[in-house]
Amino acid sequence: MDVSLDFLQPSQRPESLGAIGGYDVLDVVGRGGMGIVLRAIDAKLNRVVAIKVLVPELAGNPQARRRFLREAQAAAAVCHDHVVTIHGVDDDEKLPFIVMEYIVGQSLQQKIDKSGPLGLKEVLRIGMQIAAGLTAAHKQGLVHRDIKPGNIMVTDDGIVKVMDFGIARAMDDVGATMTNTWNVVGTAQYLSPEQATGSAADA
Repeated sequence: MDVSLDFLQPSQRPESLGAIGGYDVLDVVGRGGMGIVLRAIDAKLNRVVAIKVLVPELAGNPQARRRFLREAQAAAAVCHDHVVTIHGVDDDEKLPFIVMEYIVGQSLQQKIDKSGPLGLKEVLRIGMQIAAGLTAAHKQGLVHRDIKPGNIMVTDDGIVKVMDFGIARAMDDVGATMTNTWNVVGTAQYLSPEQATGSAADA
């Protein structure tokens, strides 16, 4: 994956690509619109973690930084087996980053791309776990607003984890109702009718 890692600091670990905030980066897992996801070692706790770093081109954008950090706050508020666990967030660095559990597996999108359409039992099994994770978020007053196969991780053991709360909103947030008709938030193919028409999305 062609991703610049110029923002990393030197590391004492030979196999590392560099370091960020005391974490030794082992490789690049992926890249999205706002973040680069890295696999890293937490030396203090001796565990592998995933680190999502705000892409450098957005680092100087205050709105992007706020949205990025809001993702960490939203996800950290939800403690559930079917939601990715947030270990920490760092806004002191030149590039803010989120530290989360590293999942050995693949996204639901990758699973579908590799295996084709899923059978009914598999759809129900995965769907029930996604629903359980979203229910936990709703109990915290959060609506995800961007549920799609790319934001669902499936571990090698078949456990489903909801991730990427980047555009989540509190259900009682008055700003959840869009004032700009053209400011549609979410992924077009997966929008709820409420989002598509500019209304507030609820549980």
